Amino acid sequence: MDFGDHQQGGSDSQQQLQERRKRQRRHAQEQVQKLEESYKKYDHPNEIQCAQLGRELGLETKQVRSWFQNHRTQIKIEHERLENRFLRWENTSLRSEIMAVREALKNSATCPHCVLKDCIDQQELNRENARLKAGLLHCTTSFQMNPSFTFCMSTFLRHAFGEEIV
Repeated sequence: MDFGDHQQGGSDSQQQLQERRKRQRRHAQEQVQKLEESYKKYDHPNEIQCAQLGRELGLETKQVRSWFQNHRTQIKIEHERLENRFLRWENTSLRSEIMAVREALKNSATCPHCVLKDCIDQQELNRENARLKAGLLHCTTSFQMNPSFTFCMSTFLRHAFGEEIV
């Protein structure tokens, strides 16, 4: 007897879950394109803008606000991923440089700068480092002023390191 009640209750909750999923529909491609176009113009729309967009797209104002909030969160997460990947790359690069200097110090009684001059043009490294820092600063300030930072950062990383950032 009890088993039948639990099984019936279990199927009811599955049915309710399926009904809830049916109500939660994704936006149509045209709606998403229009929302993204609007996001480029203003990433924090006011109530009037949300209501107007909702009317144009056949969405409720609450849905429009939620889409913008979710989109801002996605961009922030993507920015953090790119920044973390860049920092990991920089960390690895610095670690290998430190290991090379330590090895050079073990094998030589001279100062590390004298050893490095033989194998690396220090001025060239300093210029490249300054260029990379300027590019990173440009991308970081671009993100603060422009939400399309992801494109800027990935372009910078591809150009600077010659690899595809995913």
